[in-house]
Amino acid sequence: MSNDSPARITFLGGASGIGASCALVETDAANVVIDCGIRFEPGRELPDLSPLSGKRIDAILLTHAHTDHTGALPVVVEAFPSTPVYATPPTIDLIGILLHDALKLMRSAERESEVPLYAEAQVERAIEALHPVGFGASVNIFGVDVTWLAASHILGAAMIHLATPAGNVLFTGDYSVTPQHTVPALARPSLPVDIVVSEATYGERLHEDRVAAAQRLIEQVGEVLEAGGRVLIPAFAIGRAQEVLCILKKAMARGSLAPTAVWVDGMVRAVCEVYPRHEQYLTRQLATESRQGRHPFYSDEIQPVRDPSERARILAGGPCVIVASSGMLSGGASACYAREIARQKRDAILLTGYQDEESPGRALLAMASGQGPRTLRLGNETVEVACSVASYGLSAHADRMQLAGLIESMRPRTVVLVHGDRQAKQALGRSLTCRDVVLAEDGQSILRRGRPFTRRTAAAQSAPLPDRDDLERVRALLGPPAQEPSLDRHIAEAWFGTSVAAEQRDQLVARLEELGVVRRDDKRRDRIWVLSPSETRAYPEEALLQDRLKAENPKGRLLELCMRMQLSPPALDISVDGAHHVAEMSMELGGKVLRSGPQRAAVRKTAEQLAAAQLLRAAESESSLEHARAADDQAAALLRANPKGRLLEWCAANLGRVAQFEQRPGSGGYAARVVVRGDTGATFTSAWYAALQLKTAEQAAAAEALTNLARLSSSSTDGDPKARPTSDAPAPCVPLPTREARALLNELRQVGIISDFGYRLEDRRGPSHQPVFAVIAWASLPDKSTIESDLAEAPSKKAAERDAAQRLVDRLADVGLVGRTRA
Repeated sequence: MSNDSPARITFLGGASGIGASCALVETDAANVVIDCGIRFEPGRELPDLSPLSGKRIDAILLTHAHTDHTGALPVVVEAFPSTPVYATPPTIDLIGILLHDALKLMRSAERESEVPLYAEAQVERAIEALHPVGFGASVNIFGVDVTWLAASHILGAAMIHLATPAGNVLFTGDYSVTPQHTVPALARPSLPVDIVVSEATYGERLHEDRVAAAQRLIEQVGEVLEAGGRVLIPAFAIGRAQEVLCILKKAMARGSLAPTAVWVDGMVRAVCEVYPRHEQYLTRQLATESRQGRHPFYSDEIQPVRDPSERARILAGGPCVIVASSGMLSGGASACYAREIARQKRDAILLTGYQDEESPGRALLAMASGQGPRTLRLGNETVEVACSVASYGLSAHADRMQLAGLIESMRPRTVVLVHGDRQAKQALGRSLTCRDVVLAEDGQSILRRGRPFTRRTAAAQSAPLPDRDDLERVRALLGPPAQEPSLDRHIAEAWFGTSVAAEQRDQLVARLEELGVVRRDDKRRDRIWVLSPSETRAYPEEALLQDRLKAENPKGRLLELCMRMQLSPPALDISVDGAHHVAEMSMELGGKVLRSGPQRAAVRKTAEQLAAAQLLRAAESESSLEHARAADDQAAALLRANPKGRLLEWCAANLGRVAQFEQRPGSGGYAARVVVRGDTGATFTSAWYAALQLKTAEQAAAAEALTNLARLSSSSTDGDPKARPTSDAPAPCVPLPTREARALLNELRQVGIISDFGYRLEDRRGPSHQPVFAVIAWASLPDKSTIESDLAEAPSKKAAERDAAQRLVDRLADVGLVGRTRA
């Protein structure tokens, strides 16, 4: 391998402008094609593939799925049927959607006597030729090491790094530096770079702040909806549409946009279903939602249009938002909606992406800036535009400063600018300090001779990366999931035992991501988050345990038990041991100290739940009482029958009766019994009933008490065992034990003695540091009348409500609806 090994790069398309991106890289070792897209220009769709004729092509490498980078793939694969095609897994899924959609369009064009670029059989062969490669992974092609690096443009978009005998070449593809809602932010490539082939789409522009643009979009959407209008947001099916949906979804969740119907139509629907299948390529929030079974884009308000026949109903259904492809209104669902919406003054069409010179979207863009006629050509129809039109900067491409910043950070010897018009490339070129800047054109070849690719040092090669057998060691090194991320260099130093180059750090993090133990921060790419079991598929048993404990909530049940039994809350001791939190709880019950023993889990809350579960079991075992079990399948029937409510009604109808419920730890939950007392001293006590929910246990105890009503009734009717409450009995009056007045009012409402109750703030006076709240409590009765308390005053609203509630209970006692509370 000589020091003057040549590398020739020939641009077959996508260098002079946007569309038909395709490049041939020839070295002494291998020949590879980077991308093979199409243009949306009739008669000029394909790149110039003639330089490939007669050559051996060893591989086809794809940066991302957009049609201007992959649309010609069936044609190239047909010419080189044995050549493998490499792309990231999301890109492969998206290519399948795009190529099949292109077939539909070509069949339509064929009916108008246009010759299609390819047939269905060619599409299927192209899809079969695809081989998946993940971010950070490498493929060796006859001595050329090819590595895919995240580009943060759309789902699965990658930069492609070629380590050749002539030097290191990086094809950036399309990339974004600004953080997005759907894919993590860009990390600067750490691999050595001699030649950078970079996009220059917005080389002469600076973008609007993305957060500000999103805020403007939400404000405009809200104004149109409030006026009774409809909003159409034409969006690229991949990337832009999903960003818009996330913006709308978050705005409604925050309350900055009122809940409204959002309809998703066109190819966007199929693309949205790809995202949940590729969690590791998503932002942390979307990945978590997908893993939890929630759709990352849809909600109660945001729904896909299942059939084109629904469109007329949607347009006739009042205010709504429609997110539909295509983004340039050149066809598809968005054009169908635009024909109606463009004509209506109260509606709006909001643009969020690049608009080709000949597209209907470009005409709308001119209208948004006050230029051009107010007419729109949609297919064969001309539409008068009366609606509002606006544009928002949500681009997934870097702007001039971002492009220059990334390129400069890599310190290449040569920069080749493509994927932009002449003005964009010139403006970007002037922003670079690199002395060798090439403004490439279609058909141009660039020959470079350089140093051979420098292989890793022996020390670097011998440093092992972890595999699945090292999982426990890795977890112990990383520690449990924390509230703050770790720096990648700290993790690398801990693993390798010394400082290492950025390339090795990236390789280690990529391997840890592959193992499912970490993920990079979505914005600060040198920060690494340790994943909890619920955020990864690496520890399925721990994830199931975490979900089960969350549902059962033994800690909540333990705290509720302590509150009800007037026990001190359990003491908690928490520590960290390797990859786990270790929790131990203790509490005093019946003069004895109960301990959970140490409980280990990756997530602190899970460790605490485990300790609480052990403490509950210990409390149950301390109980010497026999518990009858209220089966789980009986719970619904008991709640429907409501024996507790019926028992309280019976007590109200039998003067002098009062039912008191007692509780204690039960098997797998709570145990409850009821004690019914009368003025004569007669008492009935039910058995203890255990159930997962306290309400179920109380209902079971009440059901037993109801079966003994005859005996309970006879104990206070002068010894007449046959006496029963009659219809002309005195008005019910419930003698009440000491209890908090608000809880009592709630129970009176449950048994129907009062229909409802509440509070009315009459006044608030005094300085802010020493206020006085004046509150009246009220209760509505079944006969529609209302009883009010005297005015209660206190330094806090809650205290005033508590005092007013007690005054209301006293008023209810005055009119004979309840008994006096006992001191």
